Amino acid sequence: MVLTLEPFSSATSVRAGNRSGFNISSLQAPRRRAQQLHRVVQKCKAAAEASVQAGQAAAKPTAAAAAAAATVPAPAAPAPSSSAAALTYTSYEGNSFYVQFKSGINVLVDPWLVGKLTFGGLEFVYAGSKRVARPEAVDLEALAAATDVLVLTQGIDDHAHRPTLQRLPKTVPVVASASGAAVARSLGFRTVYTLGTDQSLTLGGLTLQGTAGALVGPPWSQRELGVVLRDDAEGGASLYYEPHADYLPESVRRAVAKGGPVDVVVSPPCSQSLLGYPLVKGATDSLDLLRLLRPKVFVPLMNAEIDQAGPLAELLVEEGSVEELQRQLAAQPDLAAVRVALPTPAQPMAVVL
Repeated sequence: MVLTLEPFSSATSVRAGNRSGFNISSLQAPRRRAQQLHRVVQKCKAAAEASVQAGQAAAKPTAAAAAAAATVPAPAAPAPSSSAAALTYTSYEGNSFYVQFKSGINVLVDPWLVGKLTFGGLEFVYAGSKRVARPEAVDLEALAAATDVLVLTQGIDDHAHRPTLQRLPKTVPVVASASGAAVARSLGFRTVYTLGTDQSLTLGGLTLQGTAGALVGPPWSQRELGVVLRDDAEGGASLYYEPHADYLPESVRRAVAKGGPVDVVVSPPCSQSLLGYPLVKGATDSLDLLRLLRPKVFVPLMNAEIDQAGPLAELLVEEGSVEELQRQLAAQPDLAAVRVALPTPAQPMAVVL
């Protein structure tokens, strides 16, 4: 099932069962460097499209491969570690995390849980490996069985990791950006919702609001997905996530005006650039995001805290840190009340508001 949703202004709500960058934002950049980066993007996109076609023929792993992947069982799904927690957050490194709301709704976000991270399968160009939440430490089948909703904020491999998605049951409902939805459909997921900017969707007791996310590609590209997850139960918490700290302030303001305050923000504290172009903007833009949303808790998305190899990895430049962001927060009287909750990979973290 594929469904494109109406904007906030239409007040459309859809209900289903509980279980049914290259950011070339500056046109003043030197033309030669822009062309060079564009060629890299096109090569990766072409390889990714070929990977989608190959994935359609290999959506189901062999029994031997599935048995080999589940060598070290872990707890089924992370159990909430405190009855006082509004939600429980588990980082799986990279962009991957798992949210358990107090009402019992479980959301898996941008999962990369098996194998290495590559772009278009080109391991010789780039290969990322987990440091802590390695595949043998995660019981993927049990985690998937406990998942109510799968969220894909982008269609690129570090958000829509095809080897992981191939292993997930195709009955899990998917909420995604347009590019993420295309990947999910190509892999056989049965219920796929495309969530766009200023659109909202209700699945069971969870409301998802779409905001303008990262610009991945030239300036005229469609933006990817930022999302607010709202637990609709009485006293339920809300969480905002955009993996690049790349957002449009007016879009974030509209989400708050429509749905109310945001309790928790998940955003990168660091910035990353490739050939001088910003990919992730945490060091420069997360502080302004927190000023927009005024959350009670900030959870750093440590999406660069992985082992990286290959020529593409050598071109990446990272700036900023959690410690620097904490110092900046403490120096801002209007943000000093925001608490920073730093997760330990693969360990459930109770978030108390």
